[in-house]
Amino acid sequence: MMRVLFELDAALRNRYSGFYTFASGLINAMDRLDNPPKMVFLYQKRYKRLAEEMLAGLGPWATGRACPFKFRWIQNLWNISLMPSIQRIGGCFDLYHCFHHFMPPRAPGPRLLTVHDLRRYVLPELYPKSSTRRFETAVSRADHFLTISQASKRDLCRIFDISSERVDVVPLGCSMKTHECSQDEIDRMKQELRQQYNLPFTNYLVVFSSSDARKNIRRTADAFKTALPDLPENTGLVILGALPSSFTNNSNDIFTPGTVGDIIPWLVCSRGLVFASLYEGFGLPILEGFAAGVPVITSNCSSMPEVAGDAALLVDPGDTRQIRDAIKTLLNDDSTVRSLVKAGKRRLRKFRWKRSAEATVKIYKRLCRTGNTH
Repeated sequence: MMRVLFELDAALRNRYSGFYTFASGLINAMDRLDNPPKMVFLYQKRYKRLAEEMLAGLGPWATGRACPFKFRWIQNLWNISLMPSIQRIGGCFDLYHCFHHFMPPRAPGPRLLTVHDLRRYVLPELYPKSSTRRFETAVSRADHFLTISQASKRDLCRIFDISSERVDVVPLGCSMKTHECSQDEIDRMKQELRQQYNLPFTNYLVVFSSSDARKNIRRTADAFKTALPDLPENTGLVILGALPSSFTNNSNDIFTPGTVGDIIPWLVCSRGLVFASLYEGFGLPILEGFAAGVPVITSNCSSMPEVAGDAALLVDPGDTRQIRDAIKTLLNDDSTVRSLVKAGKRRLRKFRWKRSAEATVKIYKRLCRTGNTH
């Protein structure tokens, strides 16, 4: 039986990142396959508890393997030596799936590298202090690549001059269940949000934020403020998550509760999601908006149109007026909203974790069969 060594460490160290989302979704879906491959999940020993939590309850196809040494130490050795071999660290395997940067200079089988996005190359001005050396080393050593969108594949091929035949695309799935709530249920959840967070609005739009400036929070907030005169009374903007250092909220119409434990009630009770990011490797919040049954505004660049299809309003994230006009449509045009919500439910069916797991296993088998190395 095929044996895959899978670098799990990056997902454990980044619990709120795309690494974690992809790894956890893929692993849980693998467990639902009829014949999953034998997989050994490699991680640094200091993350043993987190690894055991993620792998708990899986079938005999999955085992964990803790490395007693820091991956960075080993990577430094690999820059000057072929030792230690990846087999010494991870045992025998037919294919190595690198999820981040831990790519050996050689291996007995194909080396597959997952590339989530190329934001540091597409928007270098936003990441002036970011080092890309380890990633570029991993790219130079990889035999084959897996990206999470066609947009990321195009960026990878263009930036690193890689032939498209060496890159496969496996999109993310959506773990969030579809929510169809009655008005009474929505009213109850709204009341709970008002009591717990002192939410000051009856109606609101949701924006997901992080400290990363590419989330475009300032421009989204400006668009909302310019749209306010044309919006229903007592409408606000709720920004969930950490805020970029450059953003200061000086408006009573914008509410910033920070990072919340559960995004579902916030989305379900909202009038819609605004996700006008400057760049995404995939754009999972779009699917979460669809699952919550709310209309979505998202960007017309990178992977976002690919994920949204015809089920969202697309805007130029650099154009405040376009974002403003889309916000006004979402709050005032009931016919468009109904159409978007219906289309979103259809679109969501295309993104299932089991489908992603099946596609990944096919890639493993093909690479092992062809011995795809360069």
